[in-house]
Amino acid sequence: MLGIRLEIEQVNYKKCVESMLPALVEHCAAKADPNELDKFLAALGADAVPAACAVLEEMSADDRDKMVVWLVGAHEERMRNSANRHLAELTAGPIIRIGRLVARDRPGSRLSLQALQVEIDYPALLASPIVGEGIESIGSEHSILKGAAKLAVQMGSHMSPTSMEKYSVALLNSEMIKRRLMDVFSDALRQTGMDVVLADFTVESTDVIELPETLPASEEGARCDTFADALLAALAARARKLHEGSGK
Repeated sequence: MLGIRLEIEQVNYKKCVESMLPALVEHCAAKADPNELDKFLAALGADAVPAACAVLEEMSADDRDKMVVWLVGAHEERMRNSANRHLAELTAGPIIRIGRLVARDRPGSRLSLQALQVEIDYPALLASPIVGEGIESIGSEHSILKGAAKLAVQMGSHMSPTSMEKYSVALLNSEMIKRRLMDVFSDALRQTGMDVVLADFTVESTDVIELPETLPASEEGARCDTFADALLAALAARARKLHEGSGK
């Protein structure tokens, strides 16, 4: 099984908040056992979005990225389904399917998304339009490479499963196909409210990708409470600035 790493170059935080926060506020208000962040957002209600947008500039870059990770986690199913629909349209069938989608915020590195538990129908992929179009896009000055690629596709059904996987991964990571896949993911993410610019796309074996930890409920709640504290602190800083600006 494979994974896909999407490095994010730029995030429109305001648009992400405007598009993704409203549904979350409703979800928080309906929880039977809300944590502090749930209670805070439910209390804000319709004011949650303008309040969050107003304090974005008061939040540190790290806190803004944590907010994106939180929003992605809350909307994971919608985002994953959107990505799978877009991939099926590109490959003319459900050839590439994502099992999970998570956001990563590691200190000192770009914010990233990881599509995990990715299943690929390799014979169908090699016969798909995206591979055929990608091979045809190879210029005449690389005719030997084009011929080799065509032969490999034709021989695909005779490859061992391991060889077929390696060849398919190489194709998906090639410049002739990677750019189209990045465009597909960008469209799928924007459709669910996540406005980002992707910097890179890499298909990797799952033994290379660190699978996300399953946090105990107490730790997950503590992480949400910490985020609530950061948002409250940003709101307080914003209020102080407004107060000072009014001369009162």
